[in-house]
Order: sequence, then structure tokens, then C-alpha cells
Amino acid sequence: DDFADAFRIARNAGLSGVPHAGELMGADSVRRCLEVLDAARIGHGVRAIENPALVERIAREGIVLECCPVSNVVLKVFPDYASHPFRALDKAGCRVTLNSDDPPHFHTSLAREYAVAEQHWDYGEADLLRFTRTAIESAFIDGEMRARLLEKCMPGGIG
Repeated sequence: DDFADAFRIARNAGLSGVPHAGELMGADSVRRCLEVLDAARIGHGVRAIENPALVERIAREGIVLECCPVSNVVLKVFPDYASHPFRALDKAGCRVTLNSDDPPHFHTSLAREYAVAEQHWDYGEADLLRFTRTAIESAFIDGEMRARLLEKCMPGGIG
């Protein structure tokens, strides 16, 4: 609620914004971002899992959740990767991406986040490419750049 005016001003100026919610604060913070800020993307959003109706809404509306598993475990939002809801959110139909949050602070990288998904949740190359495509599709970039990046996400397109 405190940021509604700032997001409105930015939107009116043609800027996009991604509120962060649902990491340290619970599912209600995600719901408020959807209702008050009309967010299409949420930084983190993982604690939406606490509210099944909210998860259904996120999936139905195509809201993108920028998930950062390493920071979530380091901050003890979840005790370990087995407890992290990334897979549950994905299975529920939510559009999820893998992100590195604050790499120097959490001693991570985007490659490490992908490795966590592969090692702890048994995602394969096709799934990892799907998460990458979701990130590109929701990125704040022009159509030409989006098309070029998506072309690289075809099987065998990333080295």
C-alpha cells in the first residue's frame, strides 16, 4: 500500500515495475501487490503457496514469480530445498523463473540457481529452458530482442 502512488507514477510514465513480496512476508503481501499495484510480475512470491486460492489466481492470471531459491534458504524462509515450494508452484501452473536475487550477498549466481533446480528438484534441460523462456517472455525488452533470445532457447540453442 505504501508504494501504490510510486508504482502508479512509474506506470503513467511508461515504466514497468516488479514489487518484491512473498519472501519474508507471507502470502498476503503477494495478494496486496496484485490488488493494489496490479502487478504482472512479483519478485519472489514463493510464500503465495500458503494460500491455495492465491496460487490458483496467480496461475490463472499468468502472474510471473521471480523465484530465488538460494536466498530463500539462506534467509531461512524455508529450511532447505526440499521444503521450498518452487516445484509445487510450477506444478500448480504458475509461471516461475529462476533468479539470483543478490548474488554477492547470497554467494550465488544464476547458474547456481539452475543447478539447485536440477539437483534438488530433478528438473531436466527442457524444464530449465522453459523457465528461461518464461523469463524472456516477461522481460522488459523490445520484441526484436525477445525474439532473438527466444530463438536461443530452442533445444540445443544454448551452449
